Amino acid sequence: MADKTRIKADFLPFARPDYVEGMLIGDDLDSLLSAMYLHRHFGWELSAVYCKYSRIWYNGPSDAFQKQLYSGRIFAVDLDIYHPSVPSLGHHIIALEQAGELPGHTHSLNPNAMRGFTVQKHFSRKYPLATIHFLRWLFDENDHAVPAEMLTWLADSSYINAQQYHENVAEWVAYYLPLPALIQMLPTLQTKDFEQALLENILKPMSQNPLCRPGGSRYKSRHLGLNGFQCQFEHPNEQNPHIQLLLDLLSELSAWPRLSFPARFNACLEGNRRQILVGELLASGMSLGDWLETNGVFSYAFTFKDRMNYTVL
Repeated sequence: MADKTRIKADFLPFARPDYVEGMLIGDDLDSLLSAMYLHRHFGWELSAVYCKYSRIWYNGPSDAFQKQLYSGRIFAVDLDIYHPSVPSLGHHIIALEQAGELPGHTHSLNPNAMRGFTVQKHFSRKYPLATIHFLRWLFDENDHAVPAEMLTWLADSSYINAQQYHENVAEWVAYYLPLPALIQMLPTLQTKDFEQALLENILKPMSQNPLCRPGGSRYKSRHLGLNGFQCQFEHPNEQNPHIQLLLDLLSELSAWPRLSFPARFNACLEGNRRQILVGELLASGMSLGDWLETNGVFSYAFTFKDRMNYTVL
């Protein structure tokens, strides 16, 4: 079982919340819910958005933003950022092998890294839930009857993971990140009644927003064939009206305070999103940490066992 008291004491944003000046978040439902939760818990505001792992949108002069970002005062939420001065909370596999050193993750918090799970060790047992579940566990958000419950299980299609990979989900929430509210929900997630309630109470209201739509994959829920509704956006300026309405709705559905989102960003950092096969990494003869440093990688993840997606700013 993970020690939440030690995690909060050792991870700078949670040990010294006054040090955080803003949040850098991702571009989907889990990121928005996680940022809303942290705003509710600490009062942190949104500073920037990382869209499609290729552009960081922000306001103000570039030099001032980058100075703030690399000062450690911006907390990257629902993101695996590889930079020793950027504290981040993510949940993808970030290690190739257990023995590898990753100095860019000095201030990273990641449940797979906490357990020593890597590409080469226990990849199939990787964290199966969303960042918002980790935060609920960490801060003892233990009432499974709250309005936000269904939304949190919608994030990253976690309820479908609980149906399709029940043993792995149960192992995480019962033994490593134990929270009674999550454990009590597992049988409910298997039922048609849950899917029907999710459809009526969450998906139908969300479907009025163009950002919220069914996914096109075959990865669907067991009873009603539900999927998608992850609220992904690519351009926070062009899609801003829809994002603002979405945040209104998420606040209404969750009963959490609304997250303030800029009406417009005036600049962005452009990055290059790339992919490399694990075989190519191994053939380079370099450790993963050396390879990341040599190639100036800002963020990356092993979303599949045989390849790594990464971004160079």
